[in-house]
Amino acid sequence: MLRKSIEVLLDEMDGKLSGYAAMLNYRYMNLCVEAEPAALVPITVTDIEGNVYNIEEVADCMQPNQFAFEIVPRRMPMLPFIQKGIAESHPEFKQEVIIPKDEDRFFMSGTVDYDSERHILCTMPEVDDERYKLLTETVKALYDECMVEVDKIKTKYTQMLADRSKDLPEDEADEAKTEQEKLLNLYSETIKNYRDNKEKEIEEAHNTWLADEAEKHLKQMREKRG
Repeated sequence: MLRKSIEVLLDEMDGKLSGYAAMLNYRYMNLCVEAEPAALVPITVTDIEGNVYNIEEVADCMQPNQFAFEIVPRRMPMLPFIQKGIAESHPEFKQEVIIPKDEDRFFMSGTVDYDSERHILCTMPEVDDERYKLLTETVKALYDECMVEVDKIKTKYTQMLADRSKDLPEDEADEAKTEQEKLLNLYSETIKNYRDNKEKEIEEAHNTWLADEAEKHLKQMREKRG
């Protein structure tokens, strides 16, 4: 049974590690390969009078497929300001103003008449060779940055744990160390899984692009041959 002071220390370390893991996952979701709803969270919209809104305050969002968002302004005069806000947060999104067709969609929020107004279609860019390189480098950089913070937490709390454990019986001190190692291993593995999953997502999207390019090239060759 751990002493209360040790439990408090480990809980504090748990919270900090959890925070960094969650932040990394959030950053990865904003490296959009597929259309991640979390990528809409940082988007803010500034109107002509300088008022600033979160995007969900001025538009409803739906996801017609896994690679696109459809953004529906609640008031049409806000449309260009919404487009500007999207571009500032996600310049990589391909934006197109459309008049929607009558078809089934997955609604993320809202209950307005979606067939009566213009929408903004945001499509995720293809993962071509250039974007593949950028995404993989960014994934690694964010992972390395996160692990630097994990190492700082490990160093700090290892010393704090040693200070609080120096007067404990050996078995209790060993138990405290074991619990600390469990936490470090848990979050290190969680962070690694976030990285691996994002790398897999990028790899699959890049392979799809390569296959499409190969098909286009083959079609062009056939057309040249007549």
